[in-house]
Amino acid sequence: MLKSRQHPLLQGIPSRSFATLMELYESNYILIRRLAPALRSMEGEAVSAVSGVVDLHLRVLERSPYTTSLSLTHYFDPDSPVGAEPNLRIRVYHDAKVAEVMPDTAVERFRLWEGCRPQPKSLAWRWELNRFLNRWLRYCLSEGHGFPGPEY
Repeated sequence: MLKSRQHPLLQGIPSRSFATLMELYESNYILIRRLAPALRSMEGEAVSAVSGVVDLHLRVLERSPYTTSLSLTHYFDPDSPVGAEPNLRIRVYHDAKVAEVMPDTAVERFRLWEGCRPQPKSLAWRWELNRFLNRWLRYCLSEGHGFPGPEY
C-alpha cells in the first residue's frame, strides 16, 4: 500500500504546497463536522463538558447562507490574563466543504515558529495554523468532546 505522499498523482507536489493546504482545509471541515454536526443550525455559544478534561467552548460569530464563522477555545484559568487558549477563529465554508483558521486570529503567543517566522497570511503561515487546528481538533475528539445535534 502506498503512503499518501507516494501516490503517483502527488509526485512532484511539495508537501506544504497550495494543493496540500486545500487537503488540510478539507480534513479540518470533516473534523469540525464530527465535532459539531449541527453547526449550520447552532446559535450563540455551546460548551462541551467531558469529565476529567477542560471544557471546550464553541461560539458562533457570524453566519451567512454558505459560511459559518466561529471561535473554538478552552478556558483553563478564568483568572489568567490569557483566559482563552488557543482561541482560534475558524471559517467553515459549507458549500465547498472546507474550514480554515481565519487570518485575523491572534497567534503571537502560540510560538509555532522557531527562528524564521513566515509572513502573516502567507502560504507557510496558513499551512502551519491549519495544521495546528487539524491536530487540535483530533485531540478534542479523542478527549470525547462534541456538540451533539442532528446531522447537517
